[in-house]
Order: sequence, then C-alpha cells, then structure tokens
Amino acid sequence: MNPCIIRLSRVAMGSEFQVILVGDDREHLGEVAHYVLDEVEALEARLSHYRPDSEICDLNVRAAFEPVLMEWSIFELLRRCVEFSEQTDGAFDCTAGPLIRCWGFFRGQGKLAEPEAVQEALAVVGSRLLELNAAERTVRFRREGMQVHLGGIGKGYAVDEAVAWLRRLGVEAALVHGGTSTIYALGAPPGQDAWEIGLRDPTDPEQRLGVVRLRDQALSTSGDYEQFFEVDGKRYSHILDPRTGYPAVGMRSATVIAKSATDTDALSTAAFVLGEEAARRLCERYPGTGAVLVPAPGRNESTEIVVLGDVDFTLRGGSPTTEETDSK
Repeated sequence: MNPCIIRLSRVAMGSEFQVILVGDDREHLGEVAHYVLDEVEALEARLSHYRPDSEICDLNVRAAFEPVLMEWSIFELLRRCVEFSEQTDGAFDCTAGPLIRCWGFFRGQGKLAEPEAVQEALAVVGSRLLELNAAERTVRFRREGMQVHLGGIGKGYAVDEAVAWLRRLGVEAALVHGGTSTIYALGAPPGQDAWEIGLRDPTDPEQRLGVVRLRDQALSTSGDYEQFFEVDGKRYSHILDPRTGYPAVGMRSATVIAKSATDTDALSTAAFVLGEEAARRLCERYPGTGAVLVPAPGRNESTEIVVLGDVDFTLRGGSPTTEETDSK
C-alpha cells in the first residue's frame, strides 16, 4: 500500500505554518495535522507581542514594576534566550523590542531611525537587564521601558513543540514549516534517507542556491532580502544588531542546521549579525551544528557561499519548489 501524504497549513505567528505528514492512515494523519496546528495557534496566543492578553504582553506591561510569575515552559524559553544572548556575545537578544519599534519594523516596513532614538532604545535593551528567579519562576525588568520580543526564536520554539506532538502521536515522517524560514525534518520520506530542502539564493530569490539534506534536524534562515528598506541607495535590513542598535551589515543570508528548531532560529539570527568568523566559532561551540552563509558581495559582486560545520549541502541551482526556505 502506498503511503498517504497530508498537507495542511494555517496562518500563525504572522506567517503560514505548514505540516506535511506521511503515513499509512489518512484519517489519523488528518486529525493529527489539525491538532498540531491548533497547538501552534494556542502557543501564539501566549507568546505574541501583538495580543494584549498574551503572557508576553502582560510581562512587558508589569515586569518593570513587580516580579511576574511565568508558566514554567515560557520561563524556560526566556532562560534559554538569556543563554543564547550570553553565548552569542549579545548578537541574539530577546529584549530588542524597543529597537524594533525605533526602526519601524514592529508592524511596518521600516523607517530610518534618528541617532538619539537609537541611543534611548539601547538604554533599555540587553538580556543582562532581565532578572530571572528560577526558584520563584518570576521575571522582572531592571529598567522601565524594556520589552521582550520573541520574534527571533518563537517560530522555532513552536516548530519544536509541533514536532514533539507529532512524535507523541506516532508520526514517523513529516516536515513542519514555520513560515518557511524555519523547518524541521522528522524522519525521511518513503524510499529516501533524508528530506531535501532548497535554500533560496538571497541575491535572486527566484532561484535556488542549493539543497540541504535533513533527517531529524532543523534548519532556519535569516536574510536581508525579505524585509528591508532603502534610503539613498543603502539597504537597511530588519535584522538589527542589539549591540549597536543599527541594522546588521555584511551578510545576505545565514542558514543554520541543528537538532533543535529553537536553536536554529536563534543561531541563524546571531550568525547573520556576527558574520563568518564568529559564526564559525558558534558551530564549534554547538556540536552537530552547521551553517551555510552568503556574505554580502565584495567588489567583484560575485556570490560567495561559505559552508561551516556539520551540514549536508549540495550546490544545486534552478527554480524554487514548495520545499524551500525563505528568510525571516
């Protein structure tokens, strides 16, 4: 009997989440697909910085004035965010919300920020200003005006949670797309030993850069070609460097491959901000992690591809297909 393939998608976290499930029982797969996407929606309701009734919005309103008790899984996610900030020298930081607002990327397409506004925002950015009390499971901000913004890690976390549910419910082969910028490949398709995931060429998003083979691994891509604005011929990316307060420069895209989508979501942002040499050190720090980087072109304007660490990447052009990644 040929295996069944179920595809189901739903808008969540500002993008389209999709699950592709493979198995023998079509009815069961359909029920599982709906259930998993319901769980993603429920998670969005808790993590969203847009919904006034979310736990993150409640934290942002109250934490400068009193310790806020957090549900244990969200507390653990915030603890992980602080850990990522420390291990990436601040290139990833979940408190960058004031900078995102300053540059107009909170709900819009971006605007040029005034230097004074950037400095004011920087004064309330930094994971060092988050006070996490593990014994009480509370979070407090050390400065008024701080904001937690999980846009750089939330989709990856949701993908990991979706995959955990798939495993519990007996699914052995699946792809979970978190807006296509983050993907987890569970098992492998019938008759193959891995899922093949295309990477878009950041210099020409209508073309494919190459293909990464994944099995029980996640992949996330951060790039400057989806969300940006230009002023006087200069490109300003939505990916901000929390250390300087300005859009990161020097990279066109950074793709990270690891066992956890939470990890790849955060680390692809950090790799984009840090650049090639620091990204190389990140891959060494996290065993089993690999990266595919496309630095900004130099004087010769040619596309350079840098492959680091543990990644099965093949340079393969052509037109993008369904199983492609876009940048976040």
